[in-house]
Amino acid sequence: MRVLVTGVRGKVGGASAAALAAAGHDVVGTDRGAPVYDSALPGELPYVQADLTDAGDAFAVVRGFDAVVHAAAIPEPRQNPAHTVFANNITSAFHVVEACARGGAARLVNISSDSVPGFTFAPVPRVPDYCPIDEEHPNLPLDPYAQAKYFAEQLCDALVARSAVTAVSIRPAWVQGPGTYERNLGPFVRDPDLPSPVFWSYVDLDDLAELVVLAATSGSPGHRVVLAAQPDNIGGRDLRAAVARLYPTVQIRALERPDASGYSIARARELFGWDPRRSWRDHLDAEGHAR
Repeated sequence: MRVLVTGVRGKVGGASAAALAAAGHDVVGTDRGAPVYDSALPGELPYVQADLTDAGDAFAVVRGFDAVVHAAAIPEPRQNPAHTVFANNITSAFHVVEACARGGAARLVNISSDSVPGFTFAPVPRVPDYCPIDEEHPNLPLDPYAQAKYFAEQLCDALVARSAVTAVSIRPAWVQGPGTYERNLGPFVRDPDLPSPVFWSYVDLDDLAELVVLAATSGSPGHRVVLAAQPDNIGGRDLRAAVARLYPTVQIRALERPDASGYSIARARELFGWDPRRSWRDHLDAEGHAR
């Protein structure tokens, strides 16, 4: 397939583009940054500079592709003004969806966020209703990033209802690459009582990219929302005991394993055969330090 990856210079967009190319697809990346106007290096993917908050740019770059992976976004709400985060993320999503609806790609993979239910960046403490969290948990996004991601999912609902385009929205947990495991997850490995509003869930960047490939190339109908997380939790906690100790009001449902993730990935497994294999243990020792 010909696949456009937006936000290709970001963490998720870059990994997704590389995984799609490795799977044999014809991939073009787009982002706001300036191109390199020299000859391409061996293996370097084609790149088009575009600002997706501009409708003309969005329609121009989406045209002619079989699938679009929309990863372009300001990736969290705390380091930019709230109105900037919301306006950038929802406007770019709207333009990409509109471009697909009006004769663009037949498949849209929308990179959403696990913040949509309202816990990850919540400005006030909130506790989920149950654990593991799944896609059926009620949504109450409280910050501008989560709100924009939630509205983008609703745009995908409308897209498939009014066109022949099919869509998947992936809600990744806290995304980790080789350079981030120690700085991000190390403190949680060292301190078993360090709380987590999403029950110590995370996702490996390479496993997430593999899910993006599966979602882009599958034939699932309509618009499906799927969570993406590793099967285990940060630090290998006994999840049932940790939740009971730190979040005693939360209902604990059946777990696949004692050190299970705080997110259920049953839907991603069922729809796409996704089998995430990596773990924080590949990068950190028992003390949370890099191997």
